[in-house]
Amino acid sequence: AGKQVVLASDAHPKMIGQLSEKLVNRFVSGMVVKIDTPDLQTRCQICRQYATTTMRKHISEGVIRYIAENLRTNVRELEGALLKLTAFASLQNEKINLAMAREVLAEHLERCDPIAHISDIESAVATYFGLTPANIHSSKKDRTVAMARHFSMYLARKHTKMSSSEVGRFMGNKNHATVLFACKKVEDLLKQNAQLHWHGPAGNKIAKARTILTNLEESISG
Repeated sequence: AGKQVVLASDAHPKMIGQLSEKLVNRFVSGMVVKIDTPDLQTRCQICRQYATTTMRKHISEGVIRYIAENLRTNVRELEGALLKLTAFASLQNEKINLAMAREVLAEHLERCDPIAHISDIESAVATYFGLTPANIHSSKKDRTVAMARHFSMYLARKHTKMSSSEVGRFMGNKNHATVLFACKKVEDLLKQNAQLHWHGPAGNKIAKARTILTNLEESISG
């Protein structure tokens, strides 16, 4: 009793669908702070620190900066790139240099550079269907929520480099089979250009599947 509790999450408490309303209210009554992605200088320092302290390796400033400039999302990506690079250098018995970094990390950098961010996709879909991201994260199965969830998962697989398992984890810890089912469901609807019905804040809505997809993709890209 009387102790401070610090919690970290990749979403605002109100966007975590599994939390009860009582817990959400308790969390937001305290201090809720958004932690932005690290800037270039911070990313460089993280790489230096990880290389010298954890890996006990000396990596040139040029390589450090190359990694930091190309990986902007989170610390785990930086650490993963350094681990991959040092493992390759060790196997080849060669010294790490910029040319090696460009060659070895080309695929890694491509994977970590999504066309769109999953949170932007989810927000666009939630807005379109008159919902919140928390609704999509939840276990609710009514027509509107299920439709929004299916389109969110489909668009995330189409427009990001995330795996089905990663998409599922982001959207309320759903398993990869749920994501595969959602993608197949949307693909079938698009093939048929089915007419879809849902209930929004302004009442009942009707639109063709391909029209919905076009509107959502324009919203994401815009």
